[in-house]
Amino acid sequence: MFKINTVPAIALALATTFGVMSTPTKANAEEVFLIRGAMNIFSAGMNQMTSTLRARGVNAKSLSNGQWKGVARDIINRNKSGRVSFPIIIAGHSVGGQEAPKFNDMLARAGIPVALVIGVDPGWATPPPFTAGTTRVVNFWVGGTSRGNPYRSTGGFNGTIQNVDIRSFSSADHVQIDKDRGVQSRIIGLIMSSL
Repeated sequence: MFKINTVPAIALALATTFGVMSTPTKANAEEVFLIRGAMNIFSAGMNQMTSTLRARGVNAKSLSNGQWKGVARDIINRNKSGRVSFPIIIAGHSVGGQEAPKFNDMLARAGIPVALVIGVDPGWATPPPFTAGTTRVVNFWVGGTSRGNPYRSTGGFNGTIQNVDIRSFSSADHVQIDKDRGVQSRIIGLIMSSL
């Protein structure tokens, strides 16, 4: 993971002295957003993963469901002045998993790439399809239940969608899936490998 703020002080001083520095075109760190489910009660695992990622130096933020649209507007505005970090990664549990495709598509319509979208048992209702944007979607879901759902695409979406039924390695249900160690380690691994 390359961060602009890791440039050694001597290199920065030499570049400044000899006029070879250019204006940064991005912020200093990636932007990773983990969206909790309804009522912010049952998605403690999203907060746990945010803390784990932050401890590893990742610029991760946990969001309440419903906050995604304001965050997307902020990213779009900051992008106009080159103050957005890349890659952008979005993950959402339950209702947050329903919001992740909307978040991705809103950024895509503004020409802002999303590197990865991760679903964590997008729940209660069928999530909207991906119509554009990211090249990679991975959804961890509990197949065969009425709560979680697979992701799908339509229209001009050209990326890949992988729906992973966690029953092959976990017995977690919809409420426990985001707190399951096996699921968490896979999600964190996907995020870290995308930075």
